[in-house]
This record gives sequence, C-alpha cells and structure tokens, in this order.
Amino acid sequence: MIVFNTTFHVEEALHEEFIEYMLQHFIPMSTQSGLLISPRLARVFGKEGEEGHSYAMEFTVADLVTLERWNTDESQIVYAPLLEKFRDKLIGFSTIMQTIEY
Repeated sequence: MIVFNTTFHVEEALHEEFIEYMLQHFIPMSTQSGLLISPRLARVFGKEGEEGHSYAMEFTVADLVTLERWNTDESQIVYAPLLEKFRDKLIGFSTIMQTIEY
C-alpha cells in the first residue's frame, strides 16, 4: 500500500477556513474517482512560537501506477482551486511512502 501525504502550512488567520475547505472541498474532490482512498487530515505540532498551523493530508493508494494516474488526470483539478483560494498564505510539500508490513 502507498501513502500519499501532503503537509501544508497555513497562516494563523486562515487555519479554520483551511480546515473547512479541506473537509468540504479538497477531500471530496480528491477521492471522487476512488483512486485515492482513506483520507486523513491531521494537525502537525511544531515548535513553540511558530506562526501559523501545519496539517498533514494523507491518502492511501493501491500502487505507484495508480498514484501516477491520479497525478496525471486529477491532481491539477484538485490543487488549482486550493492554491487559488489561499495563494501566498499556504505552502506545502508532498511525500510518497510505502507501508511496511510486519
């Protein structure tokens, strides 16, 4: 199983609006096709005094081929409105991980 995680950092004044957007728009758009599943949004705790809030948006996906298909066919449709809405008030980076079974 592949874990697709994007960590976002949003300005303090917008963090509640960001959470609402993620739950109401971003997650439903991301999972609509069924390629990305099991969404989980989590707050990332940082250093004391750090301005703004960080959040990890995580999905699972069957394999790298499926993730590449989502990236090619759907990611722009999902990320463009997010970036348009929050512009320079939001930054993020993605990581792709493989679950190790034990």
